[in-house]
Amino acid sequence: MQNDPFLEQDESQETELNFKGFGPRLGAYLLDALFLIIPVGAVNIYNLIYLRSFWLYLLASIVAMAYKPILEWLYGATWGKMILYIKVVDYDGGKINAAQAVLRSIFTIAQTLIMLPIYFYIFNDGYLADFEGYFDYSLALAERYPVLNVISGISALIVFAEVIALLMDQPYWRSIHDRIAKTYVVEKE
Repeated sequence: MQNDPFLEQDESQETELNFKGFGPRLGAYLLDALFLIIPVGAVNIYNLIYLRSFWLYLLASIVAMAYKPILEWLYGATWGKMILYIKVVDYDGGKINAAQAVLRSIFTIAQTLIMLPIYFYIFNDGYLADFEGYFDYSLALAERYPVLNVISGISALIVFAEVIALLMDQPYWRSIHDRIAKTYVVEKE
């Protein structure tokens, strides 16, 4: 265990962990964006503009919401982290459990669950059914559902707070979700 002043230490279980900071974590996030966020986002945009199926939106949301916690629970890393040879561990350097994996994604899961009923109404809104084309539909959507802008603003603030927390926690490089789940991101051995 590392010398963290906020943790109780057991000197007999001393392990050396090589903590990973902002750069490698950002790289892993960008790789995950290529694998998941961009394809799922493209499906959602196409669905929102042309197909307008809540069920396809629900399926895409479940996939996006489950990607990170399932991979981190089973393998200790998302595909992006695997490529960069980094992994998520508990405070003892061991494999994280399912609860920790879910807690690491708590902000994404919460946002998705909040958005589901809103998008249910959006997909069943007869007023929006008359709009064709991305820009007309987007303007009508923003006008009809201003709560989407509020949720986007809150999400941006959370991301900002996460990055600030990460940058201020050297040498452990824990973000807010790491502290909630009691995890570190370290170099894979």
